[in-house]
Amino acid sequence: MLSLAAISRSVGGRTLFEDVSWTIHPGDRIGLVGPNGCGKTTLLRIIAGVDEPDRGRIRRRRGLHVAYLPQEVEAELHPRTSVLEAALSGADHVRELGREIEALAERMAELDARGDAAALAEVAATYGERRSLFEWFGGDGLEARARVVLGGLGFSREACDAPVGTLSGGWRMRVLMARMLLSGADLLLLDEPTNHLDLDALAWLEAHLGASPAAVVVVSHDRIFLDRVVERIADLVAGRLRVTRGDYSAWVRRRRAEREQLEARDRQLAAEEDRLRRFVERFGAKATKASQASDRKRRLEEVRGQRRALVFDPAWSWSFSWPPPPPGPDLLLSLEKAAFGFDGRPVLEGVDLHLRRGDRLAVLGANGAGKTTLLRGLAGDLFPLAGRREVARGLLVARFHQHQLEAMDPAASVFEQAGRTAPGRTPEQVRRALGTLGLGEEHISRPVSSLSGGERARLALARLLLEPCHLLMLDEPTNHLDLPLREALEQALEAWPGTLIVVSHDRVFLERLTRESLVVEGGRVERLEGGWRQWLARRSAVAAAGVESPGARVGRASAHHRSRAGRRARAEALQARRRRLRPLQEEVARLEDEVHAAEQRLAEIDAGLADPAVHADGPRLGLLAAERGEVARRLEVLTAAWAEKAEQLEAAENEAAD
Repeated sequence: MLSLAAISRSVGGRTLFEDVSWTIHPGDRIGLVGPNGCGKTTLLRIIAGVDEPDRGRIRRRRGLHVAYLPQEVEAELHPRTSVLEAALSGADHVRELGREIEALAERMAELDARGDAAALAEVAATYGERRSLFEWFGGDGLEARARVVLGGLGFSREACDAPVGTLSGGWRMRVLMARMLLSGADLLLLDEPTNHLDLDALAWLEAHLGASPAAVVVVSHDRIFLDRVVERIADLVAGRLRVTRGDYSAWVRRRRAEREQLEARDRQLAAEEDRLRRFVERFGAKATKASQASDRKRRLEEVRGQRRALVFDPAWSWSFSWPPPPPGPDLLLSLEKAAFGFDGRPVLEGVDLHLRRGDRLAVLGANGAGKTTLLRGLAGDLFPLAGRREVARGLLVARFHQHQLEAMDPAASVFEQAGRTAPGRTPEQVRRALGTLGLGEEHISRPVSSLSGGERARLALARLLLEPCHLLMLDEPTNHLDLPLREALEQALEAWPGTLIVVSHDRVFLERLTRESLVVEGGRVERLEGGWRQWLARRSAVAAAGVESPGARVGRASAHHRSRAGRRARAEALQARRRRLRPLQEEVARLEDEVHAAEQRLAEIDAGLADPAVHADGPRLGLLAAERGEVARRLEVLTAAWAEKAEQLEAAENEAAD
């Protein structure tokens, strides 16, 4: 599909990688990993054709279509274009696939008429591959397919028709992701695709990529995502690339075993070096030992060369501790019937919460539900619109803000930025904190504007190391951290005895550090035992039972039951909805039967297309292929119709039940 032959790239006089050779095959699932700054994004951009290597060659299969999703919004999206139109704007290649399939079918008919079995088999194989891609990416049912993809990424039906200009940067990234997933590309390149997704959208994307016929190369710091999506790991370390089989967890086990072996070998060589050095120092000046000393000296240089040749990945040597919390009371902070919002309009209402020393809480909920608002209310940045907020005397709160990396002074030096929030700290203490996070002497005088996203995140963490606190609140702290640093941060916080509240999409981070959850939903906050897995399990059980979660039900009730007139109107609406239930139920049942029949016929056709005897029978192959297209298009339309009717029925049943 695509191969790199001895490519090299340097940036600003620094070699990112050298003589990298790599072949990507159809259907590959590859995770590209390595420390921040090693060149992963640059390598993806070279594969995508956005950048060129300094040296080496890239060979692409003729007609190869590559789709690239960058870390941040780079493509222009017209603000007045609807979300659906923007997602479909990348699907021209799917239509081109349809034209290519028609041409291949005509070619197969010509070869069959000629009796050229060998050429027919080759064209039939290409036809099957292109047909699979065409059907997967929507074929003639592109709009229905686009709505399914956008729904999986968190867009409601109404949001699909909204203009792109009304969206935040994170939601625009989801539009770009939908456009890429609908593009019909043979190879998908994704650079940190999980940064802007909530847990529901993450689960959907994992399932979608797992079933996609396209090859996938993904850069991600989400360990669960990598374990669920990839089958190989491409490891870019010290300018070299190595590809190994297995998921991320298997790769970590191998890397740790290799490092242990390297460290053991280094200890052996160090002992040998010390023994040889002592011999040379003791006997080098004695004539009777001159020959032996000379031999030992040559051997000493050999040993030193062997030690220098051992390659240690410095990214896997992170280690630091979090400053212990000062003495303080058991009850740190209380909210009673508190409401928080903006311009007098509440985002959250009726919040009751007591934070105690040692609590470990994950804040869960959909994007936009109010998780960051809750953290701001807890920290005192937002005053309650109603209710009370009481804090213990002398409470010290430290926060990692989701957007503080962008809020840093770009003209300030790293040292100045770190010291601004740490009054009373000596220059040595500031330098030590920066050095702990890998920001040494070569960094401290650099302006903040010159730092990468990962370096800014480390600067923000270094500032927190200078702030002992009782309550630590982290809002997406891991987005720009590489995997080894995430693990070191987890280890440091795991040993910290203070109170921790975390908003994060990194499921391993949440699982390791939190014991309870604050679920933000429908304008309410509910405290639950357990972490994100228990929350998802409860949501699945609630969905299977056909009832709303308490937070959503209370939030909806507060919006619709505030006046007598509203209750009367709702009662009248309920009667009308109940009259609609029976025809909706019958329509859903009919569509389910038709979907099932179409799925069965599609499975029968696919079994026929996989039969070598069918490939030798050109006319039959053509008929089956044509029928498959018709059945697949009908199934797409039926599935979309069923989903719409089922959604209407579920809404009507839920409203009638109230």
